[in-house]
Order: sequence, then structure tokens, then C-alpha cells
Amino acid sequence: MIVVVNENSVEVDGQTTVAGLLESLGFPERGIAVAMGDALLPRSSWTTKLFDGARLEVVTAVQGG
Repeated sequence: MIVVVNENSVEVDGQTTVAGLLESLGFPERGIAVAMGDALLPRSSWTTKLFDGARLEVVTAVQGG
């Protein structure tokens, strides 16, 4: 099945969770936020299995001045 992460299509299997996807794509464990559809997804919900056509936005915290 296909999910979209930051406007990029990614093929995953039907058992892939949000956390598993993030790990496979190399996102860090800390300092990121994930939205699915139009809603922020709390870390406690990252065990949610993905579905075909899911749209995720992943943003990384950046320090600077």
C-alpha cells in the first residue's frame, strides 16, 4: 500500500505502524512531530497502523537564532 510522507509516496506493508515507518525512513527518535491528515498525532499513538492513502507530515525541531 502507498502512504504519503511530506509529499513523498512511500510503499509499506499492511502491518507498518507510524513508529516503524519513521524508523525505516531514518527520522530521529526525538525532536520530531507527526501529523496524520489534519491532526497532530501524539507519540502515544505512533503504534497506530497505517492505511492505504494515509498522509503524514513530519517536522523536525531546529535550533537557531
